[in-house]
Amino acid sequence: MNRLLFAVTALGLIAVGCKPATDLNQVCQLVKRNPDGGTPMPILESEVRNASGQNKDFIAFGSIDCEDLICVRDANFVNDAGPGDPATGYCSRQCVQDTKCPSYDEKLDTGSKALNCRALLLSAETLAQLGTGDGGFAGIRDPYFCARGASPDAGK
Repeated sequence: MNRLLFAVTALGLIAVGCKPATDLNQVCQLVKRNPDGGTPMPILESEVRNASGQNKDFIAFGSIDCEDLICVRDANFVNDAGPGDPATGYCSRQCVQDTKCPSYDEKLDTGSKALNCRALLLSAETLAQLGTGDGGFAGIRDPYFCARGASPDAGK
């Protein structure tokens, strides 16, 4: 009995001392809906460059590279991929405004690659107007996601 109690206590202490596993800020592939309803298709680098113009954030839902299936590419994301290559970003998740978004690698939590909880979609009011019931637009009720920097188009 004492051994069992010791083992449970030891596991509890180890669990408290360990950083929770996350994939936030890991590289992921931006995807789009497949017209036939199957597996999402990669968005090509040329599509992002043609659609983005200046100062635009991208958010892709359904990226199997990410635990929460959310891949983000902020307006300042640097990628030297060719136009025919799949577009990449980094794993994200929904968050509550003014909360922290720790990366999978704490070295990324300072400087230009640090994640902040900020608006990436339309304002919460607009999302509510587009949505039905409590589900918001496509089930998204709040515009806040973990992302790098601060973008001029966020929340508009």
